[in-house]
Amino acid sequence: MTSPAPRVSGSRNLGIDLLRVISVAAVVIGHAWPGMPGEAYLQIVRMPLFFFLAGFFFSTSRSFSAELRVRGRSLALPYAIWLVLLSVAVLAMEPSPWPFEPGTIPGALIGGAETDMPFLAFWFISVLFFAALLLRVVLAAPWWVGVLVGLGGLTLVELPDSAMAYTPLGIGLAPACMAFMLAGHWFGRFMRTPRGHNLPAKPWIGLACAAVGFGGVVAGAQTMNFKWSGFGTFLLSPALALLISIGLVLIFSTTVHALLGGASQGRTAPSRWGRGVGVVISELVRTATLVVFLHALVLYLLLRLVELENPPLRTAAALLICWGIGVLVNRTPLKLPLNGLALPAPRHQKAPQTGGKIASKT
Repeated sequence: MTSPAPRVSGSRNLGIDLLRVISVAAVVIGHAWPGMPGEAYLQIVRMPLFFFLAGFFFSTSRSFSAELRVRGRSLALPYAIWLVLLSVAVLAMEPSPWPFEPGTIPGALIGGAETDMPFLAFWFISVLFFAALLLRVVLAAPWWVGVLVGLGGLTLVELPDSAMAYTPLGIGLAPACMAFMLAGHWFGRFMRTPRGHNLPAKPWIGLACAAVGFGGVVAGAQTMNFKWSGFGTFLLSPALALLISIGLVLIFSTTVHALLGGASQGRTAPSRWGRGVGVVISELVRTATLVVFLHALVLYLLLRLVELENPPLRTAAALLICWGIGVLVNRTPLKLPLNGLALPAPRHQKAPQTGGKIASKT
């Protein structure tokens, strides 16, 4: 008899954190290796999984104003900073033999599907910003409101000649992407219930979900590319993507977590191997925003300056460079503007102890 899966709340789940790292790496792979073998199977899940996980970890305790503050710090501020930095890079490359395409900066200012190298993934950050705010609104309403908004968004992006991707900052994509966040949020809440906690005790459920999802692509369901309003076969492709995302969460939160030496019912703390792996994975998770913004420029420079054309090697090199820069940045105050991570609160000097009493904490 298999034991229940470790909870995804409380202590960190190494498998889920690794899945978050993989979801970021999938973004880089998609840009470094267009037309790769099996691309349809990557495209059906790489963006849906990202939004699904964002919803999976979505806080239930924030007000709309608090959500706006948090997303402003973690998404809008880095967006503005990287927009300036990469615009400078574009201008600096103008006199070189490898200038970027004309209109690159104006396209980046519009956002959405108008973005091009080195602003390839900017659309995702702006859409995530609006989708998170929209999710906060619908969670305060009856459950069916979120369903209607999500279905409406998925319908709008599938209309012939849909212009949703070409709206400023891609805001027209927010309702459709919010549907994946809402599904992730509901699944995360279910996983944290006693009934959901016992679900991954049967590993075949996760494998079955992923197999059905990928099997749908084999059977002819269209794959997806959100940036261009590409949501595949109406409602079927999103449903398959959700099945794959659920399957991956179940597999990574149990089997992969155990293989990485994570805590379980029989082991209240991670193994020595698990602690080491956990430190590395945690460091990589915290670089996600920077990797999304920086990787396109790194890929471009590797191709032009180093002439590294091999897609797997270029992907690996770009990830290692971005992860390395991200880890270093996170050890400085630049982690706020470049990676959206909050700075530590200033330490207050403790009040002197008098009369033999312990000074109260403030």
